[in-house]
Amino acid sequence: MKNNVLKTIAGAMLLALPTIGMAQSYPQGTIEFIVPFSAGGGTDFASRVLTERVSAQQGWNFVIENRGGAGGNIGLSQLTRAKNDGQVLAMGQTSNMAINPTLYANIPYDSLNDFTPIALISSQPMVVAVNPTSSYGEFEDLVTAARENPGKVSMSTPGSGTVSHLAMEVFGDQADVEFMHVPYPGAAQAVTDAIGGHVDFVAASLPSVLSHIRSGSLKALAVTSTERNQALPDVPTIAELGYEGFEASDWKAVVGPADLPADIVETLNVAINEALQDERLVETIVNEGSTVEGGTAEEFAAYLQTEHERWAEAVASSGATVE
Repeated sequence: MKNNVLKTIAGAMLLALPTIGMAQSYPQGTIEFIVPFSAGGGTDFASRVLTERVSAQQGWNFVIENRGGAGGNIGLSQLTRAKNDGQVLAMGQTSNMAINPTLYANIPYDSLNDFTPIALISSQPMVVAVNPTSSYGEFEDLVTAARENPGKVSMSTPGSGTVSHLAMEVFGDQADVEFMHVPYPGAAQAVTDAIGGHVDFVAASLPSVLSHIRSGSLKALAVTSTERNQALPDVPTIAELGYEGFEASDWKAVVGPADLPADIVETLNVAINEALQDERLVETIVNEGSTVEGGTAEEFAAYLQTEHERWAEAVASSGATVE
C-alpha cells in the first residue's frame, strides 16, 4: 500500500463523502487525539499537521494528548480503555503496532485486535549515510567491506529494536552481510557520531538526517523505500542497487479503539483522505522527508497484518528484546 493508493482516492471520496452528512451525530464535541510520544518529535509533528487540516476542513475540534514512554506502548494502551464512539483516537506507527508486540516481553495490548484501523497517513524511509570524507563513497562499498570483514563495519542506529536497526538486520539477512551494530539512545547521538566519523555509517529515518545531508555534514548513500524519495531524488534505493524487493519504512496511521462502528470509521477515513489531498499538507510532509499515503481502512488493516508478521520475523532474527 504505497503512493498509487492516492490515485484512486479522489473518485472514492466522491462516493463516500455523503457518509459525513449521514453521521450527523459524530463527533460529539472535542476529539482527544493521543500521540504516544513526547511533543516535538516526528509522530507529534504528523499528528498536529493532520488534525489541524481535518479541523479546518470539517470544523471538528481536536486536543492533542502526548503520552510518551515505553516506545509508544503507554500512549497506545490508553486507547484500549476508551469508549468505541470515536471521541478518542491515536496515532499508531511501525514501532508500537508492528515491532513492539514482539520486541517487548510484556506489552499491554494486542495491536491486531485491540484497535480499529482507520487510515494510513504517511511513511518515511530509513537512510544509510556517512561522513562525506568517508572512504565508503557508495552503498556497495559498505556491503563489500562487510562481506570481507564480517562484524567490523560499524553502524549507528537510534537504538536496538528500532525500525532503523531492524531494517538493516533484514537487509543483512537478504544480502548475507553482518554489520557491527552500535545502538544509541535516540537518533541525535547516532547521527552526531556518524558526522564525527566515530562510526562507519548511520542508519536512521530520513527526517532525522535530512538537514545534515542538505548542509553537507552527511552524505546519503541509499534509502530503504521502494521508490526514490522526493526530498533526495538523487539518492538510490537499496532495491535498485541490486537487492530486489527490499523495502523498509516507518509509517504512521490513525487508529481507534476496538469495535469502532463502521459509519464512524468511514466518516473518519473520508475526512482524513480529504485532508491528505491538501497541497499545503502534502508539501509540509514531503519537505520533512515523508511520503503521503492514504487509502481505505480495509487497505490499512491488511497492510498492518503484513507488517506485524514481517517485523516479528525481523525481531526474532535480530535477537533484540526489551523487558
